[in-house]
Amino acid sequence: DKAINIMQQCVGIQKQHLPTSRRDLCASLNNLATYYSKKGMLHKAIGTLEECLASIRTFLPPEHPDIGATLWNLGNAYKKAKNVVKATKLFRECLSVREKRLHATHPDVIAV
Repeated sequence: DKAINIMQQCVGIQKQHLPTSRRDLCASLNNLATYYSKKGMLHKAIGTLEECLASIRTFLPPEHPDIGATLWNLGNAYKKAKNVVKATKLFRECLSVREKRLHATHPDVIAV
């Protein structure tokens, strides 16, 4: 798929020229993972989101909304891959992050 090739090239260039602690790189990884997931390439989506999560945890505080969003995306990928145990663990962690930063009635907290 041409779009995947372009996105992979973009991530490759970013990895060569940006520190892994850049939000731009994590955003690109997240976008690539979303595309993988939509194409049914769940093992690649999960691996890419795991890489993104590991990276953002090195430079963002534990309760940062981007960490919550990545946990949510990763949980959804595991859910699609039929790994309910791992998905549930990630959704619970996402909820914990969101509850620390947002009000209990916030749509992002309710969604979890």
